[in-house]
Amino acid sequence: MSINSHSKLKLSLSEGAPMHNVCHWELQTINPETAKKFYGTLFGWKLQYEKEMNYVLVDTGTPPGGGMNVVKQVMPGPAVLVILVEDVEKSLNKAASLGGKIITPKHDIPGVGYYGAFQDTEGNQIGIFTPLPGSMPN
Repeated sequence: MSINSHSKLKLSLSEGAPMHNVCHWELQTINPETAKKFYGTLFGWKLQYEKEMNYVLVDTGTPPGGGMNVVKQVMPGPAVLVILVEDVEKSLNKAASLGGKIITPKHDIPGVGYYGAFQDTEGNQIGIFTPLPGSMPN
């Protein structure tokens, strides 16, 4: 992944978002060009496919920004909200202790921060994110 890709991902995250608020959201797409045309025309969003990440960055014009995972088949369901937390590992463990299920263990997003995801007690998928110190844009 290039430094340019890291910078674009950082910009899609909500600058200065307070902890425990939504800082990012995600949808799925099979075809980035189709998604770009659809959402660009419908809402005026700017979508950019990042081949190195196999990910589409979405600039809605105002925070929070979002993204689209490029998949072979879209799984029906709602968008994934990503919540800003102080510590991904602690938050995943707390969610599990409250009856949730860890579905994506903490992992590194190089140069950006850490991500994980859990399923809540109702079956919703929630992403959580902790930025690296100094990685968020000013």
